[in-house]
Amino acid sequence: MPNIPFELVEDILRRLPVKSLKRFRAVAKSWCFLIDSDNFIKLHLRQSLITNSNRHLLLGGLGLYSVNLDSLDKAHAIKPPFYYKSVDGISNSCNGIVLVMSDPPVLYNPFTRGYKVLPNCCVEYPAPLDSYSKTAYGFGYDSGNDDYKVIRVVEFRHEISHVWMASETKIYGLKSNSWRRIEDFPYPLPFLRGNWRVHVNGALHTLVEDPDNMDAARIFAFSVQTEKHYQLHMPPGVRIRGVDVNLDVIDGCLSVVCTNRSRVIIWVMKDYGVKESWIKLLTISPPAIERNDFVKPLVYSRDGDKVLLNCDDKRLVWYDLRKKTVDNVDVDGIPFVFYAEACVESLVELDGRDVVKKQGKEMDKKKEKKENKEKIRKKSVKHLVSSATLVLFVSAITIPGPWSENFV
Repeated sequence: MPNIPFELVEDILRRLPVKSLKRFRAVAKSWCFLIDSDNFIKLHLRQSLITNSNRHLLLGGLGLYSVNLDSLDKAHAIKPPFYYKSVDGISNSCNGIVLVMSDPPVLYNPFTRGYKVLPNCCVEYPAPLDSYSKTAYGFGYDSGNDDYKVIRVVEFRHEISHVWMASETKIYGLKSNSWRRIEDFPYPLPFLRGNWRVHVNGALHTLVEDPDNMDAARIFAFSVQTEKHYQLHMPPGVRIRGVDVNLDVIDGCLSVVCTNRSRVIIWVMKDYGVKESWIKLLTISPPAIERNDFVKPLVYSRDGDKVLLNCDDKRLVWYDLRKKTVDNVDVDGIPFVFYAEACVESLVELDGRDVVKKQGKEMDKKKEKKENKEKIRKKSVKHLVSSATLVLFVSAITIPGPWSENFV
């Protein structure tokens, strides 16, 4: 049986989950070079984002777990290969990468198990008298420079009145593997609990009380690319007095969740930065949810007719946008208390191989690999298995059985 073209192999492989791709690196050198290449890593991520495939929920709180969003059947425990203080301190996901607020913080890909311990970062700002400090972290992706960045804000507040006094802001770039001081945040971050997970359109977002109107709030954003601050409009008529208001993200769109004792309203900004694009996604109230439940939108279903909600960090439900009904989701092995973040699998590496220049022999090997890349691609057909073998490998992903272990 003739071998299949290399381009077709690439097209098939980019649709597979990370776990299978890590195994298939052992099939042939050409496969290994392909899967490890920057271009394939980006193609695989883009394919997953476009098709809404290889999606998961990361659950933290009492341990760290992963749940496949296509099945929502079982929670699989994740054991990071490094020490961390608490799984409560895990940020949003950017292209499959999360920030673990350990000491020092760690960038972590739970699917490749790659991680990067951030270098130490001291506080340079002289603490004001009668003040205490608190630290908040943000994590985002700079698409213009293809760089992952961590923002650290150290705030100083009065030890008695707790009024914001000053702050120091530093930013870390994975490419440079270093921290640097940037312009300090001109506003306090009162709604944060150590980190803010609202990363949309290459910017981090937070709610800030409006000093001109005690019933209102403002949405401030910080671009991780330009490192500038700007403001967005709130949904029409939203007030904060007597209402718990939170920012969130669903399907790459900014959302505002308004909660009071009788109901929860979720707004979504369909076109980023466009005031008129705010729509009321849903309104939910008891008995569909319990009174005073904290509700967090997670993802849409594949057909877009339902929204997966995290209710009070205790249960998952599907809310039907057409029927206005709720169905509980039973996940085997899920902890009784958790927070949840949607994420996508990726092959993005954090060991510095692809993002930090190496010296000496490692740099020479990289140069040699590039020079021989075209030769390897031309000869790759000699290294590829037959199409029947490829089907066997792909089948091993979906058809369980002891025979599949022989190919690990």
